[in-house]
Amino acid sequence: MTLPASGLAAPAASQQSRDVVRAIVRGDCDAAVRLANEGMKSNDAQTIFTIGRMLAEGVCAEPDVAGATPYFSHAAAQGLPAAEIEYGLQIGLGAGVEQSYQRAGDLCQKGGLERRGGGSSLYSLGYVCTVRGLASRRLRETLPRGAIMPGRAARVTFNAASGSMQIRSTPRVASVPDTTTGTFVQRPLIDAESAIGKAWRDALSAVPRPDAALLENEGMELSLDLDMSIEAGGGGGRAHLQPNSQLMPNDIPVQASGPSLPHH
Repeated sequence: MTLPASGLAAPAASQQSRDVVRAIVRGDCDAAVRLANEGMKSNDAQTIFTIGRMLAEGVCAEPDVAGATPYFSHAAAQGLPAAEIEYGLQIGLGAGVEQSYQRAGDLCQKGGLERRGGGSSLYSLGYVCTVRGLASRRLRETLPRGAIMPGRAARVTFNAASGSMQIRSTPRVASVPDTTTGTFVQRPLIDAESAIGKAWRDALSAVPRPDAALLENEGMELSLDLDMSIEAGGGGGRAHLQPNSQLMPNDIPVQASGPSLPHH
């Protein structure tokens, strides 16, 4: 099974979503939220997906994983592959929506996650997609700013039935001077293998327990989503995201106030 890395700042990203990301990167949460509101009003799928990431990962907002679900759902309904996979993660977790690995698998398959040659059960696929997605999210939230360099993808092989994971490749990691030696020797900013292993173990323990009888006993190769575009920005939220009821699909309960970004 392979999964192409998805990203907020990919070439296919809309101009509106790129503007939101740029505002976040320069630490201007007020501008980021204003631009996000404009993107919602114009129903821009990439911007709506970015808002979901902002809420799910606490970027310019208080973290609200369940509150991010309607945004991923709406962007997925417009056929955005990254949003279909992220919405599949939300359904696999049961975050603001009824939990279902079967439905998560269907969405993740539509987003491009499937075994070479096909044949994977949607239930098993949904479980794999959920673990992979949560591990990726944990890494994006916890890795130091600037730790991941462009280039080589982080790839793992995972057997859903046995729960075993093997790291196939690690991303390029930034280096910093090793001050303990008093020389110009550089050392990696992070231990990528250790970080990936910990994030994967944390995800395995955090996702809803699957029905073991429905999991496939076969290794699946996939890449982690380590796009750090918005995590490279500044900290805490400072603005208010205006709710837009038209963004909320009818099958998802939404509080009257809608998701919001608090003033600071």
